[in-house]
Amino acid sequence: MRLAQSAPQETDVDIKRLTHFIALAEEGRFTAAAERVHLSQAAYSRSIQALESRLGMRLFDRRSRGVELTAAGRAVLPRARSLVFDSDCLIRDIELLKQGDAGEIVIGAAPVPAVTLLPGLLTRLRKERPQLVVRLRLGALLQLLPQLEAQDLDFCIGDPRLIASSDHLAMVPLQKIYGSLCCRRGHPLAQARSAGPQELRRYGIGAISMTRALLKPIATSLGFATARSFPLAVECDDLGLLTQVVMNTDLIGLLPEGAALLDPERLQQLAWPGSRVQCVDVHALWLAGRTLSPAAQLAIDLARTAGAAAQG
Repeated sequence: MRLAQSAPQETDVDIKRLTHFIALAEEGRFTAAAERVHLSQAAYSRSIQALESRLGMRLFDRRSRGVELTAAGRAVLPRARSLVFDSDCLIRDIELLKQGDAGEIVIGAAPVPAVTLLPGLLTRLRKERPQLVVRLRLGALLQLLPQLEAQDLDFCIGDPRLIASSDHLAMVPLQKIYGSLCCRRGHPLAQARSAGPQELRRYGIGAISMTRALLKPIATSLGFATARSFPLAVECDDLGLLTQVVMNTDLIGLLPEGAALLDPERLQQLAWPGSRVQCVDVHALWLAGRTLSPAAQLAIDLARTAGAAAQG
């Protein structure tokens, strides 16, 4: 005896409605969510109602000041985000297959690699792919991450140790960058055989932003007992601006090695008693599960080659 098969349930939903659902979950108000997805409020409301009807359950509780996810809505949200992400990746992969290595890439770069790695990388890209449009977004890595997660960047260049969690990111190492103490020409310490903790404390140190864990080995190498005792006077994520301050004041700059060679008439490197200390461990980072375009993969490969040559 054959068992009768029940008809499949009509529960398929389209990606666009899931996108609308995510927008309302994140915005909390129909008006704001409708604006975000460029729909009238009436059309947007119908889309949410149709999704709830298709699923056979209420995803939101309507309140006077907005909406709140129901228990079912909270359960659906992470799966919806995953499906929308996968759909975006599929569409992007198809476009990449059409374009080959033409088109454009958008790169986010943290302060140190923006100065040390990007100039050479951009030079190589211009030679290798003159038709490629390269867009740069500069800033602290924590400021760039939301843009990466919104898929506005192909990849970022920075130190993953600055990120609390990188489980959702894929990454490859590019280059280890070491630091040096620099001062202006004519600085009171310019002729000193080495700069000790007392002298550094007198003038203060300028550096890019770092976590206390990253700062600790640097502070120790300079003779300070703890990261808390490190005499940080200026914290600046614009290395060009920080260098200008060092060249025009008595501030001591913790800058990438070789920085003094960029303007030897105004800047010089100080001797310091500690060992060579790694300041930045540069990686290329992108969203796990997202296929890199051929141009983005080329850029990362060129950066790795340049980083290996610099360390070799």
